[in-house]
Amino acid sequence: MRRRGAVRRFGNGYSIVNYTIPTFGKRLNQRMTSTGDPIVMSRPADLPDFENPPVVEVVLSVQFEALSQMRAAHFGLFWAQIRGRYPRTEERPALDPVVERFPEPVRRRLGVQFPIFETPPLPRFWFLHQTENELLQVQSDRFIKNWRKTGEGDAYPRYESVKEWFQQDFKEFQEFASREKLGSIDVNQCEVTYVNHIVPGEGWASHEDLDKVFTLWRHPRAPFPGKAEDAVFRARFPIRDGSGHPVGRLHADVQAAIGNADSKPMFVFSLTARGLLGRSTEFFDLGREWIVRSFAEMTTTEMHQVWKRKR
Repeated sequence: MRRRGAVRRFGNGYSIVNYTIPTFGKRLNQRMTSTGDPIVMSRPADLPDFENPPVVEVVLSVQFEALSQMRAAHFGLFWAQIRGRYPRTEERPALDPVVERFPEPVRRRLGVQFPIFETPPLPRFWFLHQTENELLQVQSDRFIKNWRKTGEGDAYPRYESVKEWFQQDFKEFQEFASREKLGSIDVNQCEVTYVNHIVPGEGWASHEDLDKVFTLWRHPRAPFPGKAEDAVFRARFPIRDGSGHPVGRLHADVQAAIGNADSKPMFVFSLTARGLLGRSTEFFDLGREWIVRSFAEMTTTEMHQVWKRKR
Protein backbone atom coordinates (compact mmCIF):
# COMPACT_ATOMS: atom_id res chain seq x y z
CA MET A 1 0.00 0.00 0.00
CA ARG A 2 1.24 3.50 -0.80
CA ARG A 3 0.00 6.89 0.35
CA ARG A 4 0.19 9.96 -1.82
CA GLY A 5 0.54 13.25 0.04
CA ALA A 6 -1.91 16.01 -0.69
CA VAL A 7 -0.71 19.28 -2.16
CA ARG A 8 -1.82 22.80 -1.46
CA ARG A 9 -1.80 25.72 -3.84
CA PHE A 10 -0.77 29.32 -3.30
CA GLY A 11 -4.02 31.23 -3.61
CA ASN A 12 -7.55 29.94 -3.45
CA GLY A 13 -9.05 26.55 -3.59
CA TYR A 14 -6.63 24.00 -5.06
CA SER A 15 -6.29 20.73 -3.22
CA ILE A 16 -5.66 17.07 -3.97
CA VAL A 17 -6.75 14.62 -1.30
CA ASN A 18 -4.68 11.77 0.10
CA TYR A 19 -5.22 8.32 -1.37
CA THR A 20 -4.11 4.93 -0.04
CA ILE A 21 -3.93 2.63 -3.04
CA PRO A 22 -2.41 -0.79 -3.78
CA THR A 23 -0.09 -1.32 -6.73
CA PHE A 24 -1.52 -1.15 -10.22
CA GLY A 25 -0.55 -4.59 -11.51
CA LYS A 26 -3.65 -6.39 -10.21
CA ARG A 27 -5.95 -4.06 -12.14
CA LEU A 28 -4.15 -4.41 -15.46
CA ASN A 29 -4.56 -8.17 -15.43
CA GLN A 30 -8.36 -7.86 -15.42
CA ARG A 31 -8.52 -6.40 -18.94
CA MET A 32 -7.91 -9.31 -21.32
CA THR A 33 -9.00 -10.41 -24.76
CA SER A 34 -10.56 -13.81 -25.37
CA THR A 35 -7.04 -15.14 -26.02
CA GLY A 36 -5.79 -13.90 -22.65
CA ASP A 37 -3.77 -10.99 -24.05
CA PRO A 38 -3.99 -7.49 -22.49
CA ILE A 39 -6.27 -5.06 -24.35
CA VAL A 40 -4.00 -2.16 -25.37
CA MET A 41 -4.47 0.04 -28.43
CA SER A 42 -1.52 1.33 -30.45
CA ARG A 43 0.16 4.66 -29.75
CA PRO A 44 0.84 7.07 -32.67
CA ALA A 45 4.49 6.65 -33.65
CA ASP A 46 5.25 10.38 -33.89
CA LEU A 47 3.70 11.40 -30.55
CA PRO A 48 6.16 12.65 -27.89
CA ASP A 49 6.83 9.90 -25.38
CA PHE A 50 8.52 9.85 -21.97
CA GLU A 51 9.76 6.85 -20.05
CA ASN A 52 9.01 8.52 -16.70
CA PRO A 53 6.34 11.20 -17.24
CA PRO A 54 5.19 13.27 -14.23
CA VAL A 55 1.51 12.46 -14.83
CA VAL A 56 -0.40 11.51 -11.66
CA GLU A 57 -3.97 11.52 -12.96
CA VAL A 58 -5.80 11.05 -16.26
CA VAL A 59 -9.49 11.86 -16.64
CA LEU A 60 -11.82 10.97 -19.53
CA SER A 61 -15.28 12.48 -19.42
CA VAL A 62 -18.40 12.77 -21.55
CA GLN A 63 -21.21 15.24 -21.03
CA PHE A 64 -24.67 14.63 -22.48
CA GLU A 65 -28.20 15.93 -22.31
CA ALA A 66 -29.52 15.25 -18.82
CA LEU A 67 -31.40 11.98 -18.40
CA SER A 68 -34.68 13.47 -17.26
CA GLN A 69 -36.05 10.18 -15.97
CA MET A 70 -33.04 9.45 -13.78
CA ARG A 71 -33.66 9.43 -10.03
CA ALA A 72 -31.45 8.77 -7.02
CA ALA A 73 -32.71 5.18 -6.89
CA HIS A 74 -31.23 4.53 -10.33
CA PHE A 75 -27.74 5.30 -9.07
CA GLY A 76 -28.27 2.64 -6.44
CA LEU A 77 -29.37 0.17 -9.09
CA PHE A 78 -26.33 0.95 -11.21
CA TRP A 79 -24.04 0.57 -8.19
CA ALA A 80 -25.56 -2.83 -7.47
CA GLN A 81 -24.59 -3.83 -11.00
CA ILE A 82 -20.95 -2.74 -10.70
CA ARG A 83 -20.39 -3.15 -6.96
CA GLY A 84 -18.19 -6.21 -7.41
CA ARG A 85 -15.59 -3.95 -9.06
CA TYR A 86 -16.50 -0.67 -7.38
CA PRO A 87 -17.30 -1.54 -3.74
CA ARG A 88 -17.21 2.01 -2.31
CA THR A 89 -19.32 5.05 -3.09
CA GLU A 90 -19.40 8.73 -2.12
CA GLU A 91 -21.66 11.68 -2.93
CA ARG A 92 -20.39 15.00 -4.29
CA PRO A 93 -22.09 18.13 -5.65
CA ALA A 94 -23.05 17.87 -9.31
CA LEU A 95 -20.83 19.60 -11.87
CA ASP A 96 -22.33 22.38 -13.97
CA PRO A 97 -22.52 21.75 -17.72
CA VAL A 98 -19.67 23.27 -19.75
CA VAL A 99 -19.59 23.62 -23.55
CA GLU A 100 -16.85 25.18 -25.68
CA ARG A 101 -18.57 27.53 -28.12
CA PHE A 102 -17.26 29.31 -31.23
CA PRO A 103 -17.63 32.22 -31.30
CA GLU A 104 -17.73 32.49 -27.54
CA PRO A 105 -20.87 34.26 -26.27
CA VAL A 106 -20.48 37.55 -24.44
CA ARG A 107 -20.78 37.09 -20.72
CA ARG A 108 -23.56 39.14 -19.20
CA ARG A 109 -23.97 40.31 -15.66
CA LEU A 110 -27.17 38.73 -14.43
CA GLY A 111 -26.75 39.23 -10.70
CA VAL A 112 -27.60 36.56 -8.18
CA GLN A 113 -29.95 33.89 -9.46
CA PHE A 114 -31.81 31.26 -7.48
CA PRO A 115 -32.79 28.28 -9.64
CA ILE A 116 -36.15 26.66 -9.01
CA PHE A 117 -36.33 22.87 -9.17
CA GLU A 118 -39.46 20.75 -9.48
CA THR A 119 -37.49 17.90 -7.91
CA PRO A 120 -34.35 18.12 -5.71
CA PRO A 121 -31.15 18.25 -7.80
CA LEU A 122 -29.29 14.96 -8.00
CA PRO A 123 -25.71 14.75 -6.70
CA ARG A 124 -22.67 13.36 -8.46
CA PHE A 125 -21.87 9.83 -7.32
CA TRP A 126 -18.35 8.48 -6.94
CA PHE A 127 -17.77 4.75 -7.40
CA LEU A 128 -14.29 3.72 -6.28
CA HIS A 129 -12.66 0.66 -7.78
CA GLN A 130 -11.55 -2.18 -5.54
CA THR A 131 -7.92 -1.10 -6.09
CA GLU A 132 -9.00 2.53 -5.45
CA ASN A 133 -6.79 3.95 -8.19
CA GLU A 134 -9.75 3.97 -10.59
CA LEU A 135 -12.82 6.08 -10.04
CA LEU A 136 -16.15 6.43 -11.83
CA GLN A 137 -18.10 9.67 -11.42
CA VAL A 138 -21.70 9.62 -12.59
CA GLN A 139 -24.42 12.26 -12.59
CA SER A 140 -27.53 12.74 -14.68
CA ASP A 141 -25.56 14.43 -17.49
CA ARG A 142 -21.95 13.23 -16.97
CA PHE A 143 -19.93 10.04 -17.04
CA ILE A 144 -16.31 10.41 -15.89
CA LYS A 145 -13.44 7.96 -15.55
CA ASN A 146 -10.33 8.78 -13.47
CA TRP A 147 -7.06 6.91 -13.21
CA ARG A 148 -4.86 8.08 -10.32
CA LYS A 149 -1.21 7.39 -9.66
CA THR A 150 -0.26 6.66 -6.06
CA GLY A 151 3.48 6.25 -5.50
CA GLU A 152 6.87 6.59 -7.13
CA GLY A 153 6.92 2.92 -8.09
CA ASP A 154 3.49 2.88 -9.73
CA ALA A 155 3.47 2.53 -13.51
CA TYR A 156 1.29 4.87 -15.58
CA PRO A 157 -0.84 2.48 -17.69
CA ARG A 158 -0.93 4.92 -20.63
CA TYR A 159 -3.85 6.58 -22.32
CA GLU A 160 -4.71 3.65 -24.58
CA SER A 161 -5.51 1.43 -21.60
CA VAL A 162 -7.43 4.13 -19.71
CA LYS A 163 -9.52 4.82 -22.82
CA GLU A 164 -10.33 1.13 -23.23
CA TRP A 165 -11.45 0.91 -19.60
CA PHE A 166 -13.60 4.02 -20.06
CA GLN A 167 -15.28 2.56 -23.12
CA GLN A 168 -16.13 -0.68 -21.36
CA ASP A 169 -17.58 1.08 -18.30
CA PHE A 170 -19.44 3.67 -20.41
CA LYS A 171 -20.98 0.93 -22.56
CA GLU A 172 -22.24 -0.76 -19.40
CA PHE A 173 -23.82 2.53 -18.26
CA GLN A 174 -25.41 3.10 -21.68
CA GLU A 175 -26.94 -0.38 -21.59
CA PHE A 176 -28.21 0.28 -18.05
CA ALA A 177 -29.82 3.59 -19.13
CA SER A 178 -31.48 1.89 -22.08
CA ARG A 179 -32.76 -1.02 -20.01
CA GLU A 180 -34.19 1.34 -17.35
CA LYS A 181 -35.71 3.57 -20.07
CA LEU A 182 -33.91 6.66 -18.78
CA GLY A 183 -33.54 8.20 -22.23
CA SER A 184 -30.93 8.40 -24.97
CA ILE A 185 -27.36 9.40 -24.10
CA ASP A 186 -26.50 12.08 -26.65
CA VAL A 187 -22.93 13.26 -26.09
CA ASN A 188 -22.50 17.03 -26.46
CA GLN A 189 -18.98 17.47 -25.04
CA CYS A 190 -15.88 15.40 -24.29
CA GLU A 191 -13.00 16.11 -21.94
CA VAL A 192 -9.49 14.74 -21.56
CA THR A 193 -7.42 15.92 -18.58
CA TYR A 194 -3.83 15.16 -17.58
CA VAL A 195 -2.60 16.30 -14.15
CA ASN A 196 1.18 16.44 -13.70
CA HIS A 197 3.11 16.84 -10.44
CA ILE A 198 6.54 18.26 -11.29
CA VAL A 199 8.72 17.76 -8.24
CA PRO A 200 12.16 19.31 -7.51
CA GLY A 201 15.42 17.46 -7.90
CA GLU A 202 17.26 17.30 -11.18
CA GLY A 203 16.72 20.47 -13.16
CA TRP A 204 15.22 22.76 -10.54
CA ALA A 205 15.03 23.37 -6.78
CA SER A 206 12.58 26.20 -5.95
CA HIS A 207 9.60 28.00 -7.45
CA GLU A 208 12.00 30.70 -8.61
CA ASP A 209 13.30 28.17 -11.15
CA LEU A 210 10.12 28.47 -13.19
CA ASP A 211 12.10 29.14 -16.36
CA LYS A 212 14.02 25.90 -15.93
CA VAL A 213 10.78 23.92 -16.09
CA PHE A 214 8.52 25.83 -18.50
CA THR A 215 9.31 27.40 -21.87
CA LEU A 216 6.46 29.88 -21.47
CA TRP A 217 8.30 31.97 -18.83
CA ARG A 218 11.47 34.04 -18.86
CA HIS A 219 12.55 36.13 -15.87
CA PRO A 220 13.06 39.87 -16.56
CA ARG A 221 16.74 40.73 -16.89
CA ALA A 222 16.28 44.15 -15.30
CA PRO A 223 16.67 44.49 -11.49
CA PHE A 224 13.01 45.52 -11.26
CA PRO A 225 10.83 43.62 -10.66
CA GLY A 226 13.56 40.99 -10.51
CA LYS A 227 13.07 37.25 -10.29
CA ALA A 228 9.53 36.04 -9.62
CA GLU A 229 9.08 34.22 -6.32
CA ASP A 230 6.33 32.04 -7.80
CA ALA A 231 3.66 32.35 -10.47
CA VAL A 232 0.29 31.09 -11.65
CA PHE A 233 -0.49 30.67 -15.35
CA ARG A 234 -3.68 29.99 -17.25
CA ALA A 235 -4.05 29.94 -20.99
CA ARG A 236 -6.58 28.73 -23.56
CA PHE A 237 -5.89 27.56 -27.08
CA PRO A 238 -8.41 26.70 -29.83
CA ILE A 239 -8.28 23.08 -30.99
CA ARG A 240 -8.90 22.67 -34.72
CA ASP A 241 -9.78 19.68 -36.83
CA GLY A 242 -8.05 18.66 -40.06
CA SER A 243 -9.95 21.32 -41.97
CA GLY A 244 -8.94 24.11 -39.61
CA HIS A 245 -12.34 24.46 -37.96
CA PRO A 246 -12.40 24.95 -34.16
CA VAL A 247 -13.84 21.91 -32.39
CA GLY A 248 -12.71 22.59 -28.84
CA ARG A 249 -10.20 24.28 -26.55
CA LEU A 250 -7.07 23.32 -24.67
CA HIS A 251 -6.89 24.75 -21.15
CA ALA A 252 -3.40 24.92 -19.61
CA ASP A 253 -2.99 25.65 -15.91
CA VAL A 254 0.26 25.95 -13.92
CA GLN A 255 0.13 26.28 -10.13
CA ALA A 256 2.98 26.65 -7.66
CA ALA A 257 2.25 24.24 -4.81
CA ILE A 258 3.73 22.72 -1.68
CA GLY A 259 3.57 19.02 -0.86
CA ASN A 260 1.80 18.50 2.44
CA ALA A 261 3.72 15.30 3.17
CA ASP A 262 7.25 16.72 2.71
CA SER A 263 6.70 20.52 2.46
CA LYS A 264 8.73 20.56 -0.75
CA PRO A 265 7.85 22.84 -3.68
CA MET A 266 6.19 21.40 -6.75
CA PHE A 267 4.40 22.60 -9.85
CA VAL A 268 0.95 21.24 -10.63
CA PHE A 269 0.59 21.38 -14.42
CA SER A 270 -2.91 20.52 -15.64
CA LEU A 271 -3.94 20.26 -19.28
CA THR A 272 -7.60 19.84 -20.24
CA ALA A 273 -8.86 19.39 -23.80
CA ARG A 274 -12.60 19.90 -24.14
CA GLY A 275 -14.74 19.79 -27.27
CA LEU A 276 -16.76 17.64 -29.64
CA LEU A 277 -15.81 15.77 -32.80
CA GLY A 278 -18.34 13.42 -34.33
CA ARG A 279 -21.26 12.11 -32.30
CA SER A 280 -19.59 10.29 -29.41
CA THR A 281 -16.06 10.00 -28.00
CA GLU A 282 -14.13 10.66 -31.22
CA PHE A 283 -12.70 13.83 -29.64
CA PHE A 284 -10.72 11.84 -27.06
CA ASP A 285 -7.84 10.96 -29.39
CA LEU A 286 -7.58 14.50 -30.75
CA GLY A 287 -7.67 15.96 -27.25
CA ARG A 288 -4.99 13.55 -26.04
CA GLU A 289 -2.76 14.47 -28.99
CA TRP A 290 -3.09 18.19 -28.25
CA ILE A 291 -2.30 17.61 -24.58
CA VAL A 292 0.80 15.48 -25.18
CA ARG A 293 2.24 17.68 -27.91
CA SER A 294 1.52 20.86 -25.93
CA PHE A 295 3.10 19.39 -22.80
CA ALA A 296 6.28 18.72 -24.76
CA GLU A 297 6.29 22.24 -26.25
CA MET A 298 5.58 24.01 -22.94
CA THR A 299 8.30 22.26 -20.92
CA THR A 300 12.06 22.55 -21.32
CA THR A 301 14.45 20.12 -22.96
CA GLU A 302 16.31 19.91 -19.64
CA MET A 303 13.19 18.52 -17.96
CA HIS A 304 12.65 16.18 -20.90
CA GLN A 305 15.99 14.62 -20.02
CA VAL A 306 14.84 14.16 -16.43
CA TRP A 307 11.65 12.46 -17.64
CA LYS A 308 13.68 10.43 -20.18
CA ARG A 309 12.05 11.52 -23.39
CA LYS A 310 12.19 8.74 -25.99
CA ARG A 311 10.90 10.71 -29.00
